[in-house]
Amino acid sequence: MSFDFVVIGATGQQGLIASRDLLEQGHRVLLCGRRPEKLKRLLGNKKAGFARLDLRDVPAAARVLERSGSRIALNCAELRWNLHAMKACFRAGSHYLDLGGLHEMTIEQYQRDPAWRKAGLTALLGCGSTPGVANVMAAYAVKALDTVERIDLGFAWDSNVKRFVLPYSFESIVYEFVVPAVVLEKGRFKKIRARAVEDAGDFFGVGRQTTRCIVHSEVYTFHKYFKKLGLRDVHYRAGFPAHSYKVLETLIELGFASSEPVAHRGGTIVPLEFTARVLRTLPIPKRYIETEDLWVKVHGTAGRRPKTIEMDCLVKTTPGWSAAGSNVDTGRSIAVMAAMLRRGQITAVGVTAPEACVPAEPFFAELGKRGMRVYKDRRPVP
Repeated sequence: MSFDFVVIGATGQQGLIASRDLLEQGHRVLLCGRRPEKLKRLLGNKKAGFARLDLRDVPAAARVLERSGSRIALNCAELRWNLHAMKACFRAGSHYLDLGGLHEMTIEQYQRDPAWRKAGLTALLGCGSTPGVANVMAAYAVKALDTVERIDLGFAWDSNVKRFVLPYSFESIVYEFVVPAVVLEKGRFKKIRARAVEDAGDFFGVGRQTTRCIVHSEVYTFHKYFKKLGLRDVHYRAGFPAHSYKVLETLIELGFASSEPVAHRGGTIVPLEFTARVLRTLPIPKRYIETEDLWVKVHGTAGRRPKTIEMDCLVKTTPGWSAAGSNVDTGRSIAVMAAMLRRGQITAVGVTAPEACVPAEPFFAELGKRGMRVYKDRRPVP
């Protein structure tokens, strides 16, 4: 069988979500990973297939992509594998989408733009919730302004049951909590302390929450695509409810997020990997509901007058997708963008980002079908 899409890292949470979304839309999907036992439910679909794929072996991964018959691959593996997945796709002549690589990884990926342009291939970076949805919302707001001076963005979330549930990839959280944040100030990139506290805000659907600066790719890509409009300042801020933030902070302080091997029963274990596995097994409380606000505030001018536009995407635990909580927006968003690329709604060639090439209105409409509502100045976008 020839496939419409290949999902790399299909056995992870976001890979499972993206694969399920594409299959439910009627597409043929090749699920790639190393643990097919985690895919039993999805492999019951006649349009699904499985192939073992190890990104440590780029030539072998490229052969899997070539044999699939698909020219579009969704990389849902951990961000440290982005360059490996990108190389495999290039060798296979496949278009590429991923969930983002934070700051340094994104810069490395853009260095490959000339080769991807010459090959006529698309490498769309940061296609999840944020980066992803946030980028398209920013571009939508920018179109209504004559100049853009500053963009603040991030996420805030909370739950009705105040018990710890892993919000998203523990590996990604550790990186964001430990690596210095990058902000754009006065047109220059600047590193500041990770989780530097900024003012608490009142977030749509979530309420009041303290936010902290963390490293994220939007700071780089917004500067790349909006600097001609005068953009000089970008801050990315993450908001966690206190009951979640305290647990994550404690795990890091106690060494459970260390990537250094430690002796254990005659062998060694890596605390980060062990902790990630344990956290993924934590049960979700009954009647547990999360609400997340993906938010962007664009400050600029319109008609020579100062103007600020607020964009929000409100995401709640979705019936039938409860295991993902509000984090369902990441895997489903990359699935939407991949389908738009296949339909010809995304036509950019080379290494690019959603704010540069994803048509906002059709994208927002697809999110709405999945229960993810987009608002401009707290009014629904038609």
